[in-house]
Amino acid sequence: MPPRRTPRIQVTGRARAGKTTLCRALSLLAAEETRPIDRPGRPNPTLDADLLLYVLPGRADAADRRLLATLPPDRTLVVLNKADAIGVRWSDAATAAEALASDLDLPVFPVVATLAAHTRSGTLTDADLNTLRRHRDDPDPPLTLSHDLFAAPDLAPDPEARRALLDRWDLHGVSCALTALRHAPELPVRLLLQILHCASGIDPLHRELHRRYEAAAIGR
Repeated sequence: MPPRRTPRIQVTGRARAGKTTLCRALSLLAAEETRPIDRPGRPNPTLDADLLLYVLPGRADAADRRLLATLPPDRTLVVLNKADAIGVRWSDAATAAEALASDLDLPVFPVVATLAAHTRSGTLTDADLNTLRRHRDDPDPPLTLSHDLFAAPDLAPDPEARRALLDRWDLHGVSCALTALRHAPELPVRLLLQILHCASGIDPLHRELHRRYEAAAIGR
């Protein structure tokens, strides 16, 4: 049997694409986060790891496409981060990911890394649940169309609690939690947290990354 080795993972992309948050969401403690690509006056980072995670902040621009065209398909996974900002439904992000995968001839995974990182590192507190249940029956939309609408002071006498909820779970997580509680008001915390984790889209990416990591570890 070939000797196992520890594969190198690089996480790359433009500035503010969410590389650090994605590393937290996937627990990639040993991954190498590169400097941002396409910085004026600076060369792009050398991408030579066994596995490459290329993080897009919603959509691919010309610089992303130029670099992605040079990367080896067998070592590259593309993460369409901030997928909750694409369209109005998760299906819009999934459709965008499929179209991009076809254009690039690379696997593309829609993900909300901020939500995945929260579900991995924390839990819903009593304060979170109380705030969600207070607003479970509020009209949605427009309640969760924007951060400003959800945190509006004239909505209810708890703006600080609503802002704290947004800080912990962001708008996508809050919207998913409210929808789940409308369908099942007595949903246990553990199941609600699992729903939020699934809503982040992180699991398909995690499974494919693990599969490729194992293949790289065995060696060829």
